[in-house]
Amino acid sequence: MSLSLTNKSYCKWFWDESLGGDYDNWGTSTYLLELGHDLYAIRQIEIYENGNVLFYDPSHIADDYGRLCDKQLNEEDVKDFAINKAEFEQIWQTKRPMNR
Repeated sequence: MSLSLTNKSYCKWFWDESLGGDYDNWGTSTYLLELGHDLYAIRQIEIYENGNVLFYDPSHIADDYGRLCDKQLNEEDVKDFAINKAEFEQIWQTKRPMNR
C-alpha cells in the first residue's frame, strides 16, 4: 500500500550519534519531518540531547548548523517511523528553535 499522493506524512527517528566538531557537546538528536507526497521534507525539527532545537522549512532552508533534508526518503522508512500530524504540530508550535 503506497502513501497518499495528496496528503503529507510525518516521521520521527532518533539519531544515536552527535554532530561532531564544534557541536559535539549537543549530544544525540531526534529528527521529526513533515513530508510532501513526493517524500521530500517540507518542515524539519531537530531536538538535541542538550536541549537545543533547530527548525528548517522553505523560509529557512539552511544555516551554520545544518539544513532542511534535501534527499527523497524511502517509503518503507517513512512507514516504519511514522507519527501523526498532531505530534509534529505540537512540537512545531511549542518548541523555540535557536536558529530563528
